[in-house]
Amino acid sequence: MTIARPYTADTLAERWECSAETVRQMFKRGELRGFRVGRMIRIPAEVVEEHEQCQTSASGACAEDFASTGTIQPRASAGAISLRHAPERKPRQRGGTDTSGKAGRQAG
Repeated sequence: MTIARPYTADTLAERWECSAETVRQMFKRGELRGFRVGRMIRIPAEVVEEHEQCQTSASGACAEDFASTGTIQPRASAGAISLRHAPERKPRQRGGTDTSGKAGRQAG
């Protein structure tokens, strides 16, 4: 059994003949489930296939399947991996220290 590699925004955009930004916006709005690797997004092949099937079917259940927060939800299948994106940390700003190391002293 071979597991298909997840799509990048660029490879999925090429498949769908749209821009990579369109794919990123769909992910951001929750229209596409996926996960992040650092700042990059990845969309699993099964999600792409489900989304394509929903676009061609008249089922109302498809919209419910894709109401997501942008993370992969665990399925009943064995070996499923659930990944969540941790918020990015911003570097701390250092206080206004003097180059002489005498911060806080005032000339008098």
